Amino acid sequence: MDFVSTLSVLATVTSFAIQLIGMEMSFRIVQKGSTADVAPAPFIAFFVSACVWLKYGLMMGITSVILTSCLSAVLQFLYICIYYLYTNKKHFLHRLLLIGLFILFTPLMYVDFYETEVELASRHLGLYCCVLSVMCYASPMATLSEVLRHKSTDSISLPLCLINFVSAVEWTLYGLAIQDKFVTFPNFIGGVLGILQLSLFVVYGFKHKRGRPSIVNT
Repeated sequence: MDFVSTLSVLATVTSFAIQLIGMEMSFRIVQKGSTADVAPAPFIAFFVSACVWLKYGLMMGITSVILTSCLSAVLQFLYICIYYLYTNKKHFLHRLLLIGLFILFTPLMYVDFYETEVELASRHLGLYCCVLSVMCYASPMATLSEVLRHKSTDSISLPLCLINFVSAVEWTLYGLAIQDKFVTFPNFIGGVLGILQLSLFVVYGFKHKRGRPSIVNT
């Protein structure tokens, strides 16, 4: 197995492992019979991101992106279904789903029906994928003010930050190896954000509670 193939396998396995984090949240929902402390937005956001990356992978013929995104989309869809069954705020969830579908189908319709030049369509879709991935990587930073204010890492998860960082590094190296800037750039940014998140544990210590999950695709 050559270097590129090794990176592809490692990145795919790590990304799939990250997606399984949502399973723990789903089990918690089923056990409690309620979605009380779980927000639906991450499930929808990561489903949309996975679907858009799947389309990009198909357009560019990148097997690892196709496999990772397909598995991610299936798992996130299952998590959304479980959430839907147990939530008592279905009207709110409906609104989020409509927003998610708009964000998903707008670029897909653009590349399929509007932009006839495949190279330009793939470039535009790649940029869209970059934005989605950077937003996913940056989501744990939403608690940054809380960490700085309390000088505590209680609100973030060290294992999750670490595995997200490893995944970002793997995908960055893989993107460089296949010379795809749309794979490389968002994951490089993810790696930088990962270093910032991990540095918080160095500054404020490693004792923390379970943080808010942040699942990232490619």
